Amino acid sequence: MEANPLYKRPWDIVARFSTFEEADKKRNQLKKEEDLQVKVKKQLTGYVVKARCTIVEEKKRTKSRRKDKNFYKQKGGSE
Repeated sequence: MEANPLYKRPWDIVARFSTFEEADKKRNQLKKEEDLQVKVKKQLTGYVVKARCTIVEEKKRTKSRRKDKNFYKQKGGSE
């Protein structure tokens, strides 16, 4: 099973509304854009429209220093 690359990505608050109908209208406008996830959340004071980008940049993996034996020689080991 493959992990969701968007897991734990932050959502940005786009707008706040007092009624669900207003929030749903804004959500439907934003849904038309590509590479964007949109949702409506109920809060104590009203409704919030949140969005996040679905484009995920790949993390560059760097070579581990521990596996590089020359790293320890540079640190002060005897040559």
